[in-house]
Amino acid sequence: MGGRRAALVAAAVSTAVALGGAAVAVREAPEPAGTSSSPAVTTPVADRGGERPDPADLPRLGVQFHGTWTHYTRRERAVVLDRIERSGATWVRLDVGWSMLQPKRGSYDREWGVKRVDGVMDQLRRRGLKVLVMFWLTPDWATREDDPVLAQYTPPDRTRDYTEALGWAARRWGDVVDAWEIWNEPNLESFFIGTDPAAYTRILCRAYPVVRRNDPGARVVFGGLMYNDDAWLERAYDAGVGGCFDVMAVHSYQAPADAPPGAADDGEVWSLAHLDAVRATMREHGDRLPVWITEFGWSVHGNETDTEPWRRGVTRKQQAAYGAQALKIMARDFPYVTAAFWYKDAAVASSTDEHQEGYALLDERLRPRPVLRRFGKLYGEG
Repeated sequence: MGGRRAALVAAAVSTAVALGGAAVAVREAPEPAGTSSSPAVTTPVADRGGERPDPADLPRLGVQFHGTWTHYTRRERAVVLDRIERSGATWVRLDVGWSMLQPKRGSYDREWGVKRVDGVMDQLRRRGLKVLVMFWLTPDWATREDDPVLAQYTPPDRTRDYTEALGWAARRWGDVVDAWEIWNEPNLESFFIGTDPAAYTRILCRAYPVVRRNDPGARVVFGGLMYNDDAWLERAYDAGVGGCFDVMAVHSYQAPADAPPGAADDGEVWSLAHLDAVRATMREHGDRLPVWITEFGWSVHGNETDTEPWRRGVTRKQQAAYGAQALKIMARDFPYVTAAFWYKDAAVASSTDEHQEGYALLDERLRPRPVLRRFGKLYGEG
């Protein structure tokens, strides 16, 4: 096994959590070059004076809901959904693994994987929340990659295998799902091995008509790019991705990770302010489609002097303030952003990754962190 492959396996295994019996790597964002570990904190213009905007002027709020993960009981999922609704969120982003639904070629696991997703969809069906499903993770039978961890993040050998499973899911749960996001962070090696825009374009462009046929009222969402990666998006347009999606999606995390949402655009991808570069790329190719930020957030934890910039944490008070400021800035400066999804729902008690768990709206005992209450006030729910 080569050095790159060995490193990927080690990173994925060491940071894995259970999702339908499959290992899912926790985010390992690349360290941005030339960033300070102590960014200057400035108060965004949008938040000065403490004015409260009309909630109708803000992006629709969503939350990443790991409802299919095995650490939740049905009762705990219900508690988490109740508290997500208290935040003012009207959307959830639910990650569904193709590998958990179809672990064997030609058949679906109705005794476990499908049954688990059915249960989550039943809980969502009874609520007024809108649902974005992010559909990903390749079963080991669908790729020549022989390592079971890497296989999940490797594009399938036959795109048709993915689109057939997507169509099956769209028929089964289309009455609940309002939008389908095609993969996760295809520009990040940890989640889409090879990061080839042409390979991703083939998947998205073949997925688009499949969703149209099987769930006509749903929107097709570009797989959220890690950071505001306008250069990778340009390469996808060059590969023919135009016309294959209804909504563009990005993951607008700051880097350093404790930088405030109002930090200036330094020309690199890791700032909220760089959204306009993504928009400019879209417009150059004739796209005026909406943009959704399908992940954003700040993590609560302390820092050491040697903490990498992309893993830096903030205080609970800063997390709440930055989350609210970011939504106000989106409304003021980026009106084409019509929905924003906070990452994530609740901390996993068994996890040892303080950075991953620090993003959550709820702590490991499902108690709201201040950011949830701040969102509730911002959206008129508090």
